Amino acid sequence: MPIFQVNRFRGKLAWRAVASGLGLGFMPWFPGTFGSLAALPLWYLGGGTGVVHFGLLGFLLLLSVPAVRVEMQETGQADPPSVVIDEIAGLLLAATGIPWGWMPVALLFLLFRFFDIVKFGPAAWANHRKGVFYVVADDLAAGVYANLACRGILWLTG
Repeated sequence: MPIFQVNRFRGKLAWRAVASGLGLGFMPWFPGTFGSLAALPLWYLGGGTGVVHFGLLGFLLLLSVPAVRVEMQETGQADPPSVVIDEIAGLLLAATGIPWGWMPVALLFLLFRFFDIVKFGPAAWANHRKGVFYVVADDLAAGVYANLACRGILWLTG
């Protein structure tokens, strides 16, 4: 096998690892939930605000486009279940401005999973479109919904 074919294989493998959240997307049950859980350490590291948080989010979004494209090509599916980088980015977006603590973390996680599964409004619209950007966009919309709902609940509960 020529060297360029080996490098191409390694490149695809690396992009698939990114798309699947280092393999979490290949979990037999609830890969999206496991992908969402993977975002929690990033939220903790980024703090929910500031340069680190937005740097992590931007980095994930930049990586998501080629990673999702490779996974779509390899699986032949429009929205492969193995892709969880979109859940990671979506939950990280949802965490923007939310303080770290057991109640906000649990609440935001549950809200994000709810909105990611239910999909209404712009999330439903993006979910029914084909293309790399739409695979990620529906989870970003779910992140916005979860952020707003979490802020409201935290404000109401003090």
